[in-house]
Amino acid sequence: MIPNILNTCVGLFLSYLVIIRPLWIERQFFPLLVFAAVMFLLALWARRTDPARWFSTMNMVLAVLLGVLALLPLPLLPNLTFWGGFWVGILVPVVALWAALYKPESPAVEP
Repeated sequence: MIPNILNTCVGLFLSYLVIIRPLWIERQFFPLLVFAAVMFLLALWARRTDPARWFSTMNMVLAVLLGVLALLPLPLLPNLTFWGGFWVGILVPVVALWAALYKPESPAVEP
């Protein structure tokens, strides 16, 4: 639960930076790589306690996509940088918070 809450905060912070400071993200590849690495490691940590593995798998895939995006020539692709970072920054917190709050129903025990 803790890694999912942390991943939610990291994703929201990424969205904040992409919206408020787009030039800072576009001119450097290092911040997106750091966000991708942190999201991937938190998803890997959360994998042990997630009720379903697809939560952390989806967050790991999104982190890899963000890492690939960071390797592209970002100043030449400002729209891709903005929308790619924005959607990863929105989808990771949604899935991570869902994983943190989701508790499957336990089967009823018959007396």
